[in-house]
Amino acid sequence: MLNADQSQIFSTLQETFGFSTFRENQLEIIQAVLHNKDVFAVMPTGGGKSLCYQLPALLLAGTCIVISPLISLMKDQVDNAKSLGIQAGFINSSQNIEDQTRVMDAFFTGELDLLYLAPERLALNHFAKKLQRGKISFVAVDEAHCISEWGHDFRPDYLQLAHLHDLLPGTAVAAFTATATKQVAHDIVARLHLNAPLTIRASFNRPNLSYTVRMRENTGRQILQEIRTQNNQPGIVYRLSRNDVEKTAKMLQKNGIAALPYHAGLDPTERAVNQDAFNKDKTQVIVATVAFGMGIDKSNVRFVIHGDLPKNIEGYYQETGRSGRDGEPAHCLLLYNRGDMMRLGYFLDQLENKQERKIGWQKLKQMADYAELPICRRKQLLSYFAEELPGDNCGGCDICLQGVEAIDATTQAQMIMSAIHRTGQRFGSGHIIDIVLGAKTKRLLQFGHDKLPTHGVGKGHKKIFWRRLVDAMLSDELLTTDGSQFPVLQLTPAGEKVLYGHKSYTMHMVKEVAQHASRQDATGHNMHPELFERLREQRHTLAEEQNVPPYVIFSDRSLHDMCKLLPTTPDTLLAVNGVGKVKLEQYGKEFLEIITSWLAENPDVKIPENTAAAVSLEPENKQFSETIQKSVALAQEGYSLETIAVKRGLKPSTIASHLVEWLEDDNTLDIRKLISPEKCTLIKEQFILHKTELLKPVIESLEGQAGYDEAKIVRAAMQQGIF
Repeated sequence: MLNADQSQIFSTLQETFGFSTFRENQLEIIQAVLHNKDVFAVMPTGGGKSLCYQLPALLLAGTCIVISPLISLMKDQVDNAKSLGIQAGFINSSQNIEDQTRVMDAFFTGELDLLYLAPERLALNHFAKKLQRGKISFVAVDEAHCISEWGHDFRPDYLQLAHLHDLLPGTAVAAFTATATKQVAHDIVARLHLNAPLTIRASFNRPNLSYTVRMRENTGRQILQEIRTQNNQPGIVYRLSRNDVEKTAKMLQKNGIAALPYHAGLDPTERAVNQDAFNKDKTQVIVATVAFGMGIDKSNVRFVIHGDLPKNIEGYYQETGRSGRDGEPAHCLLLYNRGDMMRLGYFLDQLENKQERKIGWQKLKQMADYAELPICRRKQLLSYFAEELPGDNCGGCDICLQGVEAIDATTQAQMIMSAIHRTGQRFGSGHIIDIVLGAKTKRLLQFGHDKLPTHGVGKGHKKIFWRRLVDAMLSDELLTTDGSQFPVLQLTPAGEKVLYGHKSYTMHMVKEVAQHASRQDATGHNMHPELFERLREQRHTLAEEQNVPPYVIFSDRSLHDMCKLLPTTPDTLLAVNGVGKVKLEQYGKEFLEIITSWLAENPDVKIPENTAAAVSLEPENKQFSETIQKSVALAQEGYSLETIAVKRGLKPSTIASHLVEWLEDDNTLDIRKLISPEKCTLIKEQFILHKTELLKPVIESLEGQAGYDEAKIVRAAMQQGIF
């Protein structure tokens, strides 16, 4: 039998969030927060961090303060929470004084479950004192790695959070981050002064993401080709410079792709408009700089393309992690050129601090190894975070899916090194490859290199082969570069052994396979595509009406589940991932009508037999938890909903859920002791008048005379024939 905490937790998980099970580590974190214990959790993007503080915020008295660094994300996070029936608000510089005052008033009166704040807000002494006037359940610090100078995205404003325990004594602090090495993790715990925290380090493995690295030949063409395989699915393209962002966005637009730029050089208003268009599925692609932190909370990003090499693996992991947050398949493509390493390395060499320079080069080398070494991409990513991939084949990267072939490249390597040697080791890879290919560029002719014995000896291979060979020789340390911004190739002692025939050389290359014309099959979601499009159109319509991103209504995963399970009743719709009671009441009718209509047009389609069974049913002779029994006992004594909430130190909504659960099990309760008889009658009349069990139309028609909690209790009593 579940203990008291777990009974409440699982009930809230199903009814509010529409999930029947937790992801790994979520339950443990939630229970720690409910017991006022500090928490430090490293969970990958898409691992369900937000639920770890949203769910306990519903069960605890007071407001959860959420520290978030991205003002651009706060509205979306609040809209998403409200769509689940969670009372949420935010305070940031985008609001006027009246809006800020309205939110703070709601905080002081205990109406908010969640209050989102930027870290710099706590630096304001008068605001910090204001917080002390309200009842705070706990503090959640999102993107906690920003407090560490060893992290990839250090922000000085986060240092203010070191005083949280002094500012709010006795209040638990839960810190979350999607990426942190062990050094950064230790730094976060120390700087936040977390007291013996529950420490969770979830797996960094994202099985739904696939990884591919390709040598960059024609950046624009390769990016366009990849996007055209995506069937109009949303995605992100990262470029190294603002200029590249603008050029890539314009190139895509000219080729019929709905794309917008996003970088720090844009006017803030334009940047916000572009991000909003992407979040609301009004544009397919956002093209962004990797150097600028991008506020993306969009759950249905289906691909991420890096047109240039990122500076480090942490940044790359974070950026690719913005895809597939809904758990559905997504593809990550990196276009790589060895020149990127030199380009980034040049800027590292300008750093005055020797230690920073050393660390920067070390991280850049790890990123280049990821792109160059013929080792499972996932294995390399996990290894960076001190995690071992089980098994030898991840089944989700180009190395594992296509395989690696070993090529005896001794002769070809000697051709390259001979050209380097005969030109005095004073030229870069492009010039050397031109010599081997027999090109007659102006520069090559100027130096008389068309007269060299090695000129044209490599015509039997394409240019891409020679570029891959040079990269491999650099990676295998047969060659080195002088480290300048325009590096020249030089021989190493190991390379000389190959050049003079004392040692052979084997190059390992990913096997070439034909690119798919479409990635739709790879997602595994071809089930009833026409129905999916109808559901997606309805989602878009509702999102437009409510001015929220479509994923706030339902995620892609929820829509795919609807296509798979084909629910036709409210009960069977609850079997869909992400559909709880609140969303059922808000949107269930419209989506059920679409599914029912589509089934009528397609009579040969069979509804899966296990759809109804997928809804978790309560056991007979249910044993109620102690916490529910306490709420019922106080209700039977005649206390009001608000009084019971104060006595129990819980929210009125939590007490209401206890009483509804009691009533739904055919137990008796005189609800007129909780809610005045007049109000009970008024609510009942509206349910009868509207001929519905849905709460929203009833509450709207009552125009503030009754709230959701009261309506839920009256409805439960009506359903059991008690009232």
